[in-house]
Amino acid sequence: MLRTALALLSTLQVGARIRNSFERSLRQAMVIAIAVILLVAATVFGLVAAYHSLVSVYHFEPAEAAAIMAAGLLLAGLIALAIVPLVGRQPKRATPTPLASAGDATGMIDQGVGKAVQQIGPVPLLAIAFIAGILAGRR
Repeated sequence: MLRTALALLSTLQVGARIRNSFERSLRQAMVIAIAVILLVAATVFGLVAAYHSLVSVYHFEPAEAAAIMAAGLLLAGLIALAIVPLVGRQPKRATPTPLASAGDATGMIDQGVGKAVQQIGPVPLLAIAFIAGILAGRR
């Protein structure tokens, strides 16, 4: 009886932790979305201001000012594309061979979970585990 109560308490604590983690992630996503919207608005405002500056202060024709702005954006985009492979690289970790950890069952489970998290991602994997827990609890 005590084991059942402790198991239920542990399950409720895990559920509360998952809910808190989900709420925290949702708040972070909302803040990031608002920040992205503000950054896009600031960029558009800056581009319009630069265009008007080229036309009124430097006396370029509107077509010339638009071409200069397009060339600047193209250059910024190419630089961003050149930087992406450098930022995305992660240092390679030395993974133990399956033969080295064949006797260690927890090591094999840890490797399997690690591969699943890398392939699927932590949030979908958490959702799958949550749904599987609900379905297992109904039986």
